[in-house]
Amino acid sequence: MSNTKIVYVCLFIFVMIVLFNMLTKQIQTNSLPVAEQQTIRVLFIGNSYTYFNDLPWLTQQLAASAKETKKLETEMVVIGGATLKNHWKRGEALRLLKAKSWDYVVLQEQSTLPITNPQEMYKYATLFDAEIKRVNSQTVFYLTWAKQNQPETQQILTDAYMNIAKELKAKVAPVGIAWQKIQEANLKLNLYSSDQSHPSSIGSFVAACVFYTTFYDNSPVGLSRRIYSSDSSTPQQSNRIELESLSETDAQMIQQLVEYIVRKI
Repeated sequence: MSNTKIVYVCLFIFVMIVLFNMLTKQIQTNSLPVAEQQTIRVLFIGNSYTYFNDLPWLTQQLAASAKETKKLETEMVVIGGATLKNHWKRGEALRLLKAKSWDYVVLQEQSTLPITNPQEMYKYATLFDAEIKRVNSQTVFYLTWAKQNQPETQQILTDAYMNIAKELKAKVAPVGIAWQKIQEANLKLNLYSSDQSHPSSIGSFVAACVFYTTFYDNSPVGLSRRIYSSDSSTPQQSNRIELESLSETDAQMIQQLVEYIVRKI
């Protein structure tokens, strides 16, 4: 066989190998379940700060109003007043973490524990993060807010969450920081419920904007300003009600501040 023919044969074989590899990858992609290709799946682990006004569902509605190509699907393991230690000991959160595929797992510590016992928070956050990494997911810390009558504690909360997130190379949803800046910008917007601790519907809307921006890395500006949810005592109930309809001015202010804060940290 001449040298020219050898070259052509080699080229032909090379092209066929390249085409075969491309076809194989395409078949593998097409064979994935549709849900895996077209969804962002998030597991929330926390307490009433998560299930009040059904925060995961509110975040899903924002994503839907944005007409995102990837649908947001969420589940939550929540117990009123629970710490990460409580969730670790009970085991339900770990079982669900391992049973399904998740893009993100949100960890929310009890509201005052990062102030009173950051060592315990760090211990169980680290344990959860190791399991989250083991299933190829990513940890997102839900940085919460100070109680209404204790605004001076916000910096302690912020430092506690930011420090552990930096140590573990995790993401942070800076909800508490957003609350603080929004209250400074407009005192008439009440983010707290009557107990001065849990979120009002607007407070949960702010949190949902933060999580939407964190999950999608997109601006929340211009998304729906109507706030729907279920009875907070029965999370993820199918009977939804409208809680609030923000003015265009207030919604824009909230969403612009959220975008700035999430992108800044």
